[in-house]
Amino acid sequence: MITYNPSVSCRKSYTSITREDAGGDLRLDDVEEDLFSVDSSRIPPSPVRSKVQVEGKPIDLQQATELKKLLFGSALCSFSEEWKIQSFTFSNIKHLKYGVIQKKGGPCGVLAAVQACVLKHLLFGKESDSSRPLQPSDPLRTSCLYKALADVLWRAGDRKEAVVTLSSGRQQFTPAGRYKADGILESLILFTFRKYEDLVTFLQQNISQFEHGPYGCILLTVSVVFSRTLDLVQKDFDVSTNCLIGAHAYCTQELVNLILGGRAVSNVFNDVMELDSGNGNITMLKGIPCRSDIGFLSLFEHYNVCQVGSFLKTPKYPVWVVCSESHFSVLFCLKKELMSDWKAERRFELYYYDGLANQQEEIRLTVGKRGCYHQVVT
Repeated sequence: MITYNPSVSCRKSYTSITREDAGGDLRLDDVEEDLFSVDSSRIPPSPVRSKVQVEGKPIDLQQATELKKLLFGSALCSFSEEWKIQSFTFSNIKHLKYGVIQKKGGPCGVLAAVQACVLKHLLFGKESDSSRPLQPSDPLRTSCLYKALADVLWRAGDRKEAVVTLSSGRQQFTPAGRYKADGILESLILFTFRKYEDLVTFLQQNISQFEHGPYGCILLTVSVVFSRTLDLVQKDFDVSTNCLIGAHAYCTQELVNLILGGRAVSNVFNDVMELDSGNGNITMLKGIPCRSDIGFLSLFEHYNVCQVGSFLKTPKYPVWVVCSESHFSVLFCLKKELMSDWKAERRFELYYYDGLANQQEEIRLTVGKRGCYHQVVT
């Protein structure tokens, strides 16, 4: 386990966090900087008991500054309260135990994308329970969560490397210049993994920071950016001044795409589109490079504002993130053959989940040749 106590005020100079070879525990050596004014006692302990070699590095001012520019467009911006209170906490309503609860508006793009990845494991993973697929036990849904997060980060790191950021509860650098401290980014420690199995083990042992918070949604967002790397995220954008969190603290399409497909591209059509601006000027617009595990549907396509390509409309698994104007939710089917057998399309059931809607009952849609029928299951 981590042997330092973040609730105790002290000053030391930070060297690294390493794992003891014999006991499998993390050790914090020589940490310096005052603790934050935030209540670090709210940060759940992070027991790590495995033989995986781990070394954590504290975030520095330059990284935090560049990170904020990618997130908000400016290092003078900070996470809103809606983001600060959001983690990946599950519902305890009988028919909705698979669902992640959204407390307030804002980070719904991240929550819906992670929810979709959780459902992929819950419905089609090795541990899935076909008899009660949507009523998982607490351990099963937590297992699906850390596996989903591992997939998101590993995919962003091009399946070669992933970064997990955890909150230490203490300041790791002194904010200066045109940088606005928020009490969260300044506390982060970055752990890098080059083996998928080690990544899964680490997330399993530290899932409390993501599932119960208080900053779980922020930690995942920062982790996926560092897994992709700051430079590559910016290169993914069509316009270098784009950002991942837009007006009203809403997730941009770039952030949703980064979680679903590992690339912070700005569009949802297939491949790349070339626009001829005249005089030999060609603008390259980047879309989705290959068929996605998780799908995406958008109401904006109905308004002819965007084009969703087949890589997202027909994903490998029958789970879709749905964009309805400024909100994201999830649509899914329990039968994987829907994506491979045309006969399954004659009549099938879709389930809808919206973590922000204070949903109390299961919503099921029956789709057939004669139309779509809505049914609420109590």
